[in-house]
Amino acid sequence: MLNSVVLFLCLSLFGYLYFQFAKKYGIVDRPNHRSSHSVVTVRGGGIIFPISVLMWWLMNGFSNSWMVLGLILIAAVSMMDDMFTLSRKLRFGIQFVALSLAFWDLGVFGQKPFWALPILYFIALGIINAINFMDGINGITGLYFLTFFGSLLAVNVYLPIFDSALIQYVILSLLVFLIFNLRKKALMFAGDIGSISLAYLVIYFLARWYLEVGNWTIVLSLLVYGADSFLTLGQRLIRGENVTQPHRLHLYQLFVNQLKKEHVLVALIFALLQFALNFVLFIYPQAYPSDLWALTILVLTAVIYLLIKIPIQNRFKLT
Repeated sequence: MLNSVVLFLCLSLFGYLYFQFAKKYGIVDRPNHRSSHSVVTVRGGGIIFPISVLMWWLMNGFSNSWMVLGLILIAAVSMMDDMFTLSRKLRFGIQFVALSLAFWDLGVFGQKPFWALPILYFIALGIINAINFMDGINGITGLYFLTFFGSLLAVNVYLPIFDSALIQYVILSLLVFLIFNLRKKALMFAGDIGSISLAYLVIYFLARWYLEVGNWTIVLSLLVYGADSFLTLGQRLIRGENVTQPHRLHLYQLFVNQLKKEHVLVALIFALLQFALNFVLFIYPQAYPSDLWALTILVLTAVIYLLIKIPIQNRFKLT
């Protein structure tokens, strides 16, 4: 407990120092027509996430060094992208190298056939880019991934395959970030360094989980945002839009921008819905849903999602 308090205080101090540094040197997000905020806000506050992992690495005998090295690489290039505009090819290349280091750390290359690797990279890069669009409203990144990593701790009780200390370090960093972000007017956004670092860690833990149980239904632990991201991507492709450009078409963004709901309320709803699913599907039964049940949940989620979203889009002429 004492160690957790000390770590929380250290991360809080680091967050405050970064906040002052970013303000001084203009590492900020300026509102534009795609933004869901109206004031200049410090960007890159998610630097706390890789810092927490580095602290864990230093305090735990330099274990899982390949994964940590990948995180450093992907966090560094993402931080540079927060300050400057980097080429898409450079970012993609570093992401590919970082994922390769994570997979090497997990022993993926020795456990999966060669033909499966392109599929794995495709899914992982898709998750990274989906989560990169997530930092759109106050609180959603911190609360949603607090739910994800908290659920992993609960799963770890009956399936002890994760390093609980690493998860706890990440959770503490999320709590510190929420001090600055879970507000009516956020002081800091996670930025690319935060969202992409979290995406990298999510992929690492999901891959470890899958290698242990071999059950694809674990993807439902990200269903709420995953459905919003995947179906919004489909809508944009149908409309012929450039899907690499930022937008305001996620359902949570429509709630905030069109229906004028509070950022924090929408973020809480998304996080609580995901926790409810994780509790029912993984935590309470200490098992996994059948393929049929999982597919049924996917279809029902898509139907409910579209029944909510399409009327909003029609009402505000966004189709």
